Amino acid sequence: MSYAVFDRDLNQILDFDAKVVQYSMDKFIAVESISNWFFDNKQVFSLNFKSTKISIYSPIYTILPDKTDKQNEIFAMLGYENDTRNTYLKNQINASFYVYFALPDKTINFIENHLPNVEFYFADYGLLSFYNNRLSFKKYLAANLYGEELTICYKADGQNLYLNKFPIKAKEDLLYYLRLAYEHLNLDANEFPTYLYGFVEEKSPMYTTTYGFIRNFEIDRTLKITLPFKYAMEDFPFHYYINLLGLGL
Repeated sequence: MSYAVFDRDLNQILDFDAKVVQYSMDKFIAVESISNWFFDNKQVFSLNFKSTKISIYSPIYTILPDKTDKQNEIFAMLGYENDTRNTYLKNQINASFYVYFALPDKTINFIENHLPNVEFYFADYGLLSFYNNRLSFKKYLAANLYGEELTICYKADGQNLYLNKFPIKAKEDLLYYLRLAYEHLNLDANEFPTYLYGFVEEKSPMYTTTYGFIRNFEIDRTLKITLPFKYAMEDFPFHYYINLLGLGL
C-alpha cells in the first residue's frame, strides 16, 4: 500500500511512502489491514477533505467494452468469488470502456466513511493516462509489472490503442507476452520501442531474458524530467510507482 500527496497549484509531490502489507493480491485486502495503515499514516489522512481530492486505486477490477448485468459471472471467470456484494461499477472511461471493481461492500464503505472526498480508480489508470512525450519515439508499448500481472498498453500520439493483461509466473513470460502483443499489433520487434515500468530492475532475470531478444527494450528512466511535478526526494524509483504517480496527472 502506498500514497503520494500532490499539490496541484505547485505541481509538487509533498509526501510519499510505501508499505508492504502481508496479504496476497489474489485475495481481498482485509478492512483490518486498511484500518491499521490509516492509523499508521494518520497525519496524512488528517488533511482537509473539503479541499482535498482523494484517489484510491484497486488492482481487483476488469475493463469491459460495454455495460453488463453479468459482472459476477465475469469475475468468477477471472477467479474471484461470485458474490453480488463484491461488485462495484466505477464509471465509463470513454465511449468504449467500462470499469468494474470486485471489492467487498464493507471495504468500500470503510474507505468512504474515512475519506469523504474519495474517488476510486482501477490499478492501470495511471499507466493509461500517462504519455511520455520526451521519448524519441511517439509510438511505443508501455509494459507494467504489478505482482504477478503484466499490463501491456500501445500508445500512439497521446492515445491508447491497445490494452491487455497477462499472468506472469516465470522469467520467460514477459518476453512471451510482449512478442505476442507485437505479433497481434503487426509491429517489428527489432525496431518498435517498448518501455518497462513496475517493480523490476535491469539485473532481474525477467528483464535480462527479454532484453536479449527485443532490441528497443528498456526501463523508462526519463520519468523525473517527464512527470510534471517537482520532487523533494532523491534516488526515488519513479518507474516502480508510475500508476500511483499517474493519478496526479
